[in-house]
Amino acid sequence: VQALSGGGFAAAIWFLVVNAINAARLGLARYQLKETGHQDDLTGISQRLRRFGILALLAGFAWSFLAVLTAGYTTPQAPLHLIILAGISAGAVTYGSSYAAAAINFITPPLLITAACLLATGNFEAYVLAFAVLLFLGGLVRAVFVGQARFREASRLTHEAERLAAEMERNSREDHLTALLNRRGLEHAISQLENKDGPFVAMLIDLDGFKSVNDTYGHRTGDELLVRIARRIEQEAPAGSTLARIGGDEFVLFFPSLGSSLSPSSLASNIIAKIASPYPEVASVRIGASIGIYLAERPKLTEMLLRADVALYTAKRRGRNEFRLFDAELDRELQRRQSIERDLHAAIEARRLAPWFQPIVRLDTEAVIGFEALLRWSHPIHGSISPPEIMAAARETGMLQLLTQTVFSDCCALI
Repeated sequence: VQALSGGGFAAAIWFLVVNAINAARLGLARYQLKETGHQDDLTGISQRLRRFGILALLAGFAWSFLAVLTAGYTTPQAPLHLIILAGISAGAVTYGSSYAAAAINFITPPLLITAACLLATGNFEAYVLAFAVLLFLGGLVRAVFVGQARFREASRLTHEAERLAAEMERNSREDHLTALLNRRGLEHAISQLENKDGPFVAMLIDLDGFKSVNDTYGHRTGDELLVRIARRIEQEAPAGSTLARIGGDEFVLFFPSLGSSLSPSSLASNIIAKIASPYPEVASVRIGASIGIYLAERPKLTEMLLRADVALYTAKRRGRNEFRLFDAELDRELQRRQSIERDLHAAIEARRLAPWFQPIVRLDTEAVIGFEALLRWSHPIHGSISPPEIMAAARETGMLQLLTQTVFSDCCALI
């Protein structure tokens, strides 16, 4: 507009200055976006906002030059310039309300100078326009402070929600007593190693004699003891290992194989010795540990814990403070047990479990006074299955009641 009315050179200089400042503001915004996180302390944030405020003030003074281009808003094009200035000011408030100082720095110089020029004109219409400009400035200042308050509240709520979500996620993966990982946290940690090459070692550590601590000294002492035991295990755990508490007195130690530097057996012996060291606060109770160990090529938690648990059960049958590695022999036992558990329900339904009767004889008269029913199962793969194995499988699969009812019904039918 100014170029068409004869002031082309001054308008061109003004246009270049305004765009140079806008380019600087845009460049600063992009630079700060890339640098986010490098200076997230209060001082760094204040410095960044101060730079934005200074550039906004320079832009405001540049727009104030409209008063010069329009000879104090006395040219025929002055109304158009006022409309442009009003739109620019409103836009600055709309897009800059997150930081009130920058928006105010931008709109205040041109609007105040515009009002002053209009007042200097000396006619009634100019006075009305000047008053309207000042009201417009006041409304924009109020709006920018309201917008800043809303932005800060929304930002506060967002950060609070993120903090609470992170805290909930952390709590869902952490054992609140020992500050170790819980089972979910262990699953997440191991899932990060899915593409890593093994072997990996999983140690399932179960405390011996811990129940006596709760019974004798109370659960508070028991909780304090669990924390101390967790710290002792951590002292023996190799670098890069993951320790978790997955049950009341059960811990899992997971780590990549250490090669020849320290064998799993040596580490298990060290952990058992560390845990079994006396605890003065529970001097009358001897705490020990049993450990099941499994080496796997791939970090699959369910599979590793299952096999480590089989090894742990075998170690516990030997006595206190024992460990056992899961080997080929235990693998055959596990396969047999799983096969029996899988086939048990079908065998019960098909009446392939048969009661055998053994007479009960009175010794002095040699008279038969009753019969004892003994359960027998001829498995198509494993042959004769003993009653203890059948009962253990039924208990593990939740079919103990069905098995009892079936055997009782068959016995009554024979009688």
